[in-house]
Amino acid sequence: MSHALIADLGGTNARFAIVPIHQYQPQEVHVFACKDFDTFFDAANAYLDVCSIELDAIDAIVLAIAGPVNQEVICFTNNTWKFTKNEIQAHFGEDKAVALLNDYDALGHCLEILPQEDLVTIGEPEHIDSTAPSWVLGPGTGLGVACVVPQEGSANLVLPGEGGHADLSSNTDQEDYILTFLRKRHHRVSAERVLSGMGIENIYEALCAREGIDKRLTAPAIGEAYLSGNDPVAKETMAQFFTFFGRVVGNLVLAVESRGGVYITGGIIPRYLDGFKESGFREAMQEKGRMAGFVSPIPTFVVMSEYPGLMGCANYASYLVSKA
Repeated sequence: MSHALIADLGGTNARFAIVPIHQYQPQEVHVFACKDFDTFFDAANAYLDVCSIELDAIDAIVLAIAGPVNQEVICFTNNTWKFTKNEIQAHFGEDKAVALLNDYDALGHCLEILPQEDLVTIGEPEHIDSTAPSWVLGPGTGLGVACVVPQEGSANLVLPGEGGHADLSSNTDQEDYILTFLRKRHHRVSAERVLSGMGIENIYEALCAREGIDKRLTAPAIGEAYLSGNDPVAKETMAQFFTFFGRVVGNLVLAVESRGGVYITGGIIPRYLDGFKESGFREAMQEKGRMAGFVSPIPTFVVMSEYPGLMGCANYASYLVSKA
């Protein structure tokens, strides 16, 4: 049986898995700390040493990388790894199909094969047009954004971009205050400045300052305080976080009529799913004046799969092998 070696490579961790071609659930998943290996190739060899599939049975290698992949040399922000596609090809063999994907490209390729039970609908269920574009985005370390256009008989077309760095707007006095507070520090405030782990910290600090308190907590501490209910500023921080997120999603939908849906990934929203369901996210998304009726029918989902990036790599590997 033909297999693909798939990996989701970040600055901190590298997730490796194996999957039979035309299957999409990652198997034999191992997570390695990047700091424990001098190079990607050392980590890949360590995985192959414990994997039950021999290299001869692997026909494709698909890597999802947290960073740009359209450069000659792929470098990582938070570790010393670097390589070229030619080096990947040479290491695994010239007979293997090789692809390097941006991490949000990989997420875009997972949409068509996500099990329905891995999706949580936010708001009223709406009709999905499987032939129409979708957005996939998610706050985590940063804010990843990708537009996905379905293609008949071939892999989804994932349009590259840096939507997380678009300007952030405000609609309330509190939002005005937060942006003014952050503008003093950053001059320009992008969406990622509030929609990320760092963004949660920024919102909390700004709301404290509004009350005359000089205080900054880490994102995990704010999240813990939010879940325990013992810190009203943490509660308001997460409420504002969800509202900002809704505003950004609504802006994306205005830019591309994504009748295929909006798919929310990343590490933050699934962690606080109950609060997100009850938040002002959908109201903020739909608060688009005369265009509210344009935005309102767009369905939104939280992706609860453990390894959606690896699933996207698996799907892409199947296309790679099929056309080889």
